[in-house]
Amino acid sequence: MAEAAPEDAQGILLHGAPSGESWAYVAFSLSPVPLPGGLYPEFSEARRRADRVAAERTWLAALWTDRTTARWDLRFISDPASGRIETVVIAQLYGADPAAAVRAARDALPALARFPAHVTATRIEDTAEIARLLAPFVPGWGAIAEIRKRITCRTLTRLWGAERIATAVSRFDAREPSWDRVWTQLAAEPRRTVVSVCLEPCSAPPGLTEGLTMRAQVFGTLAAPGQPDPMYGGPVPGDPFAKEAHGLYDEASRRYTGRLHRARVSVAVEGEAPVSDVLTGLISHTVAPASSGAVVVRPTGWEEHQVACGNLMGVNRDWQPEAYWQEVPAFLRTLSVGQLWLSDPRTVTALADLVDADEAAAVFRLPHEEPGEPELFALRPGVTHMPSHGAPAGSTDTGWTDFGSGV
Repeated sequence: MAEAAPEDAQGILLHGAPSGESWAYVAFSLSPVPLPGGLYPEFSEARRRADRVAAERTWLAALWTDRTTARWDLRFISDPASGRIETVVIAQLYGADPAAAVRAARDALPALARFPAHVTATRIEDTAEIARLLAPFVPGWGAIAEIRKRITCRTLTRLWGAERIATAVSRFDAREPSWDRVWTQLAAEPRRTVVSVCLEPCSAPPGLTEGLTMRAQVFGTLAAPGQPDPMYGGPVPGDPFAKEAHGLYDEASRRYTGRLHRARVSVAVEGEAPVSDVLTGLISHTVAPASSGAVVVRPTGWEEHQVACGNLMGVNRDWQPEAYWQEVPAFLRTLSVGQLWLSDPRTVTALADLVDADEAAAVFRLPHEEPGEPELFALRPGVTHMPSHGAPAGSTDTGWTDFGSGV
């Protein structure tokens, strides 16, 4: 439900719930800063990539807030007619009423507007344009997917008390990843396509580090050879999945502390045909190339399709009960009497979309271009490209759709 705008709400899109709670949206259009052409750029491409990643990490760190709720959505929208990609950052801020939401948006603007030097940013003042960018189209059935961390559930070869089932969550393990191949594929898609990367600042949940450390210790024990079997005389071999789970939980216990984010990556196409497997596969490989720790999930029914659409068009990150749980059996998805500790659903759901600074930098990559490479991004008004071939030449109730599901 759209709210009556306070006097100082110019350039801020407001939507709210019947209870009076409101969400404010502000947006910036982004373009890469053109680099001079020529055969001998000042620094190598690897050096420029490292510098860009460092600048983006610094910018994201400055945006971090303990405000409930703030989210940042970076979205790339392709235009098959021009072969260019429109890039925007949309901030969503929560308030108990419209005036509080507007104040939250105003407070966030100074840090948000200090973009890294390799992008130019133009504030979008037209609220109708912000609404268009939030919902560039409504995906049809099968036309939306999300890239998630891989959840693996296995039966162990060794018992831990009465337990023989364990679950582990992978991580986005890319370091200074290049999204060039993703953007090239996105620009070439024959249908209008949007890639949305949403980050929500958060702190590590209470007790998470201790719980992860204890699980790492248990899996370390199960991964090592046990005492010799009295019947056969040989040592009991370590469990292979326990070794993998030990590494994941041990690393998670050290990484997921202090200031973190929760992440969602959505891909949607216009029309009814399925999302491109090539594009989603490129994204999942880009963010987790070493371990195949990312997986493409698709809504399994109409209700989950609505949730996925609400995530995209309302800057939400609501849970899809079937798609997100991947291969975990139903009896391990909720707390119950005698719950198996090695597959605790609270720990799994906490890890499923939690990201540290390295992972946030891997998924939240601002646009850039390299000399001599194809020009993929739409430029904001007033910016012109330099020649690329020669010497330098200069759960929200969104209001406009039924898919909002509240924050």
